Amino acid sequence: MKKWLAIAVLSGLAVAQTIADITRQVQANLERAPWEATLTGRVQLPDGSTQEAEFRLQVIPGKERLARVEFKKPAALEGNFVVISDKEVWNYLFLTNQLIIQPRAKARVEGLGINLTDLGDFEQLSERVTLRLLGEQTTPAGAAWRIGGVPKDASLGFASMEILVLKADPRPVSITLRDSNNKVLADLSFSNFRRANLTPQILRKRPADAEVLRRN
Repeated sequence: MKKWLAIAVLSGLAVAQTIADITRQVQANLERAPWEATLTGRVQLPDGSTQEAEFRLQVIPGKERLARVEFKKPAALEGNFVVISDKEVWNYLFLTNQLIIQPRAKARVEGLGINLTDLGDFEQLSERVTLRLLGEQTTPAGAAWRIGGVPKDASLGFASMEILVLKADPRPVSITLRDSNNKVLADLSFSNFRRANLTPQILRKRPADAEVLRRN
């Protein structure tokens, strides 16, 4: 009996996952090929109001990582898009037909009260947020790890985060951001995840007549 108990304990230790293990698995999975997903839920805008959100996230992984966020909701951001590279963030504003280019280290997503420039880059996120494993949870997509996080940099615009990461196919299925008073700033779910045939030209596509403004 003791022998089988010891084996069971050792087996449990062997399959136990640390936050570093999970981060590596997620990053390796998201790095396999270009992908896209739809994010839906609610976000807080700079005026303090909370509104429904829907946007498409497209990511080309690798050495020259590139991501694009296209907004459908809220109405104030409809038609806007953001392109995120290692060095720059492009914010395209539909109403003014302007493309604002800023260094990534200083950039934010125009029109949002939170910083989402690390979406799609779990490795970068783990460098800017202290992550810890909270446990597991059942989701409609299957069993998931619950990961909590506290930002190392106050400029990210939130005080805490919680991410659900699918165990069978390591990738985020939801993300929740809260302020220092535990008020929800963003509550977003990932759906329609798929590998996609994306190129830098597709992700950088913009109106030819857009006014380009560079900010340092």
